[in-house]
Amino acid sequence: MWKLVIEDDEGKRTVVPLARSEYTIGRREGSSIRLTERNISRGHARLCRREPNQSEGESGSAKFVLEDMTSYNGVFVNGLRVSHAQAIEHGDLVQIGDYRIVLQDDALAESPPAGGPKEPAGTSQPARASTLLDRPHRLVMLQGPTPGAEFPLDRERLMIGRADDADVSINHNSVSRLHCEVHALGDSRFELVDKGSSNGVRVNGAELQRGFVEPGDIIDLGDVKFRFVGAGQVFRQESVRLAVLPNRKVDPHPRSSRVSNVLPMTVFALVALAGAVGAWSYTRPSPHAPPAPTPESSEEALLREAKRFCTSDDCEAAHVRVQSDIPESSRWRDSQDFKDIESQWAEVVLARAAREPDVASKRALYQRVAQTMSVDAQHRRLAADRLQDLDSSGRAGAADLMELPPASARPRPEDSAPRPETSRKVAPVPDAVVPIAIATASSPSRANPGSVDDRSRQLALAGTPDAKLQLRQELEPRVYAGRATEAEVRLLISTCKDLSDKPCVQQARAVLKQQPSSQ
Repeated sequence: MWKLVIEDDEGKRTVVPLARSEYTIGRREGSSIRLTERNISRGHARLCRREPNQSEGESGSAKFVLEDMTSYNGVFVNGLRVSHAQAIEHGDLVQIGDYRIVLQDDALAESPPAGGPKEPAGTSQPARASTLLDRPHRLVMLQGPTPGAEFPLDRERLMIGRADDADVSINHNSVSRLHCEVHALGDSRFELVDKGSSNGVRVNGAELQRGFVEPGDIIDLGDVKFRFVGAGQVFRQESVRLAVLPNRKVDPHPRSSRVSNVLPMTVFALVALAGAVGAWSYTRPSPHAPPAPTPESSEEALLREAKRFCTSDDCEAAHVRVQSDIPESSRWRDSQDFKDIESQWAEVVLARAAREPDVASKRALYQRVAQTMSVDAQHRRLAADRLQDLDSSGRAGAADLMELPPASARPRPEDSAPRPETSRKVAPVPDAVVPIAIATASSPSRANPGSVDDRSRQLALAGTPDAKLQLRQELEPRVYAGRATEAEVRLLISTCKDLSDKPCVQQARAVLKQQPSSQ
C-alpha cells in the first residue's frame, strides 16, 4: 500500500493512503490534499499514479509522477527544485511550502534488511528521507570563503574563529581568532556569545554581545554570513545566493582598545577637512560657468526611450527591447524605470488574457507573465493563480475528492488524544465523500475552530504588510482579553509569523494552549 506521510512545521503528521490515480495538492477548497499554509498556492502540485504497461514489457510496482503546477514557491524533491514532471520513488522527500512529505510503500517499509529481523511499518523513515531529515542543528555558510559548507552544532560548546584550533575554523580576515562561542542549552535552544571580536556579531542585522538564536536566523561574523538551519530541516541552495568573499585588512586590536586613538584621529580628520575645503575653494569653477553634462549610458537611454513608448494599451515592444538589449548582469535592471516597464507590460498582458476567448491563448498569456522573473512578485502570483483557476476549471468535481476510510479504521474517542510519532486521521463523517484537508497552526480549519469575521478574512487575504499590521492590531485586543475564537488565535499566530514578530507568536501560542479545544 502506497501512502504519503505529511509533516507540518510543528512536527504533526498526517498519513494519506494513495488509492486513487491522481491527486491535486494546494490551498484551494476541493483539492484532493489540501494544505492550508499561506506559502501554498491554491493549485500547487499534482501527483499521478502510473501503472506498469504489461504490453510494453514493463514490470514492477506502480510509479508516481509529481508535477509543479506553476506554483509561486515551487516544489522540491530531495532538496532540488522540480522544473518538470518528475518521477518519485519510495523514500523520496518532497517539500511544499512548510510541509515535508515522504512517499512510502508499506511493502518495502516492512521488508527486513538482509540477515536482519523484520521491523513493523512506520517505525523508521525510508533511507532517502532519513538521510535528509536526521541531520542535526547546523550553521550553513551563505557568504564567505566556503559558501554552502555546513557546520553541525553537536557539542555543548563550540568556539568559532579564525584560529586553526577553533571548533569551527573560518579562514577570513574579518573573523577574529576567537570570534564567538555557541552554547547548547538543551531543548534545541542555543545561545551565541561574542568573545570580544573586532567586527562584532550580528543576528538578523542587530548587533549583540549575547543572545539566543533560532532556526532561520541569519548570523554575521564580520563579512562572513551564516544561516542557522534546525534539526531535520533541509537547506535549499536554490532559495539563497551563495557568495565567496575576498579577505580584507582588519584592525588586529579589539574595539575596546581603540578608545585612546579617538582624539588624534579627530584632530587629523579636522586638518584634512580644512585642507580639502581650501583646495576646493581655489579650484572650483566660476559660478557663471554651466555645469558639465553627465554622460548618459546607452542602457539608460534605451530605458528612457522604452518607457516613453510603453503605454497602457501596448507595451510589448518596450518589453522585448529591454529584455534583449539589457544584460542580466546590468545594474539598470534594478532601476525604477526597468521595473515600471515590466509591471506595465504585465498589466497589459493580464488584461488581454482576461479578454481572450480562446482558452489556449489565454493560458499562454498567463504563462508568459508567471514565468518572466523580471516581473514583480505580485503580478507573477496573480498570473499563476489565474492559470491554476483556468487549469482546474475542467477537473473540479468528484475526481478531486477522496473517500474517508471505513468505519472500522476510524479512531475511537479514547484514542483521539495526540501521541508522538503517530499520524492524525480525518474525523469520521458517515457515508460522505470529502476532501482531505491538512491544517496547521496558521489555518482556521482545525477541530472546533470557531469563526473569523469578514473584515479579518479580507485583511488576511490581502497579504500586504499594511494589511497584516492592521489585522494584528484588530486581533490582539480580542485574543488577549479572552474573547477570540480558536480560529482568530491561529490567524494571529500566522500573521505574527509573516511579520517576523517572535514575541507575538509566543504570546498567542500561550493563549491557544489555554483554550479547551487545543488541549
